[in-house]
Amino acid sequence: ILAQAQDRVAINDAKFKKRKFHFGIHMGFNVSDFKIRHSEDFIYNDSILGIDSRTGPGFNLSILGSFHLSKNFELRVLPGVSFSEKYLMYDIREGDLEEKKLESIIVETPLHIKFKSDPIRDFKIYVFAGIKYGYDMASNSKARRAEDLVKLSKHDWSADYGVGLEIHFPLFILAPEFKVSNGIINIHTPDDQLNFSKAIEALRS
Repeated sequence: ILAQAQDRVAINDAKFKKRKFHFGIHMGFNVSDFKIRHSEDFIYNDSILGIDSRTGPGFNLSILGSFHLSKNFELRVLPGVSFSEKYLMYDIREGDLEEKKLESIIVETPLHIKFKSDPIRDFKIYVFAGIKYGYDMASNSKARRAEDLVKLSKHDWSADYGVGLEIHFPLFILAPEFKVSNGIINIHTPDDQLNFSKAIEALRS
């Protein structure tokens, strides 16, 4: 059994090493929330006592393009679409809890550098890091008459990093991975006319 596993890897590696480019499909589930920085107005606000973020579910679908830089390094790009939802929970002085649901449909383009180990039987362990640009098609940043909304920018930049496992089969590679994406810019669009928005200085995805 061990010899067969090693033979499969050798055949698979030989086939894939002949090509510099590889393509695939990337699918996944996500959970997302906000990092919140309160504004000075929040300190003096007599109606909003607290603001918290709650995670919501989502789904990703991308095309994977990978360029082999060397035996162990790859440059990969994953253009695709991400569907997600986040919640802002406002603690109101009267004892009520106001919930704001913010949905996003993001066209995103992550660019990653990937380092993978030498084969271990049919497996390779890898780590990756990079940057991602996202354009939110569901952004409400230009909405009007939205007194109860927090507005989000259409544009976002994030830092990505994670770890994964390549499982080599004779005809394809399956690669489950875990990824973290941290927003590096403020996506909150301030509006002094919006009570819930005035209490926030910055939001990061």
